[in-house]
Parts: sequence; C-alpha cells; structure tokens
Amino acid sequence: MNVPPISPMINAAFNVARAKYRAEHIAWTNLSGVLSGRFNLPIAMMNIQRQGDLDLLLRCMEDEFEANMAADAADTSGSNMTFHYQLSLSETWVVGCYEIMRALRQRDRDAMQVSTRPSGVSGMQAFKSIFADLELLRMPMVKFEIAKDFKLKEPLQLQRGPANNDASDHTTYDSNDPTRSHLMPSSISPRGSVRWAALDHLANRQHWIERRDLAERFLAMGNEIIPAGILEAQERAAKE
Repeated sequence: MNVPPISPMINAAFNVARAKYRAEHIAWTNLSGVLSGRFNLPIAMMNIQRQGDLDLLLRCMEDEFEANMAADAADTSGSNMTFHYQLSLSETWVVGCYEIMRALRQRDRDAMQVSTRPSGVSGMQAFKSIFADLELLRMPMVKFEIAKDFKLKEPLQLQRGPANNDASDHTTYDSNDPTRSHLMPSSISPRGSVRWAALDHLANRQHWIERRDLAERFLAMGNEIIPAGILEAQERAAKE
C-alpha cells in the first residue's frame, strides 16, 4: 500500500491557515511579544505563538462547518472523523492556553511575594475573565472532574443531557467519592466552533464557552496591554 507522507500535508495545512488569517497571525505574534515582555519571560513567546498557529488552523476547520456537516451526513462508512479531530484539537488548544496563563499568573504572584513589581497583566479584568473560563474547562477535560470540586460543601445533583427520560437522567456528583466523574457536554456553535457547557458550582450556574470566542478575547486583550518598553517610558515621564 502506497501511503502518502503525512508531515508535508500537516505543514501545508498550517501554512494555508496562516495565509488565510494573516491579520490574526500577526496579532498572535504581537501578543506573544507583549506578554513575554511584560512578564520578562522570553521563552514563553514560542509557546504562545504555537497556540496562535493552532487557533488559525481551527478557525479554518470552523469555517468549513457546513461542508463538513454535509460530508458527515453523506458518509455511510463511518470514516468521516472531522468533528472528532476538531474537538481533540480544540481541547488541546484550551489546555495549552490554560497552562500558559497559569504560569504567567504564578509569575506575578511570586514577584509580589518577594516585593518585586509584578507585570500587572494578570490583574487585568480581561486576563482574569479568560483564565476563569479556562479553569472551568480544563479540569473536566484532563481529570474528568468538576473544577474546584474540593470547595463543594455537599454533593451536587446533576441532570444528564440529552435526556433519556428515565432514572439515569439524574446523577449525583460527590467530591469525596474516589470514583466520581464529570462528562462536560460539548457541541458545535452556529459558527462551527466547539463549545462546552462549563459548570461553575461556585456561582451556581452552567454556561456555554466557545473556543473561537476565547481566541478572540485573547487577541482583544493583547490590544489592551501596553508593551514593556512603552510602559517603562511612560513611568519615567510621569516621574519627571
């Protein structure tokens, strides 16, 4: 069996995504520079750019939603796994972004503990809002548990969806139960992006978080952050 090489096709897919979303590619590159500069963490730059590249690839898959739906409906062999792979890549992107944000926030906390000036970025509302949503998504994805379930004062009564209309629709989640698990519902949004029904038990609510919306919020946050060099210049001018 003559199997074509996979690596060139993957490389080509990322190149196509960069060309299609050139402005967003530039925005992710700028965001990587701004964040790594403000946190004085140059090695984070490439990690952030990798998440940017994956975002662009996922945007292309999301744009092909209607065509993918038609292909899935026409498939009788069960070989069309497009949405399965899109979900897998979307979860990878979420977890990668969470780890970067967590590391940046910890860097600010460590700076304050030794009386060093923090970046100030982790205190921004945009940063905190994105990180809060990533926290809600990450735990069910990687540990199959509800985020911050150690703060549960009593077991949660949950309703399964879609409903089976029987006793199995109602489940109990007990943080003290070593066999506990939580399957976070997911679906495809109207614009073709994966979204998850995140459970925030501290706020007593469940809400949908869309992957593409998170990416757009990242880039919007980048526009709010003043680069390190400009910030230092502004501070020197204010002191004069």
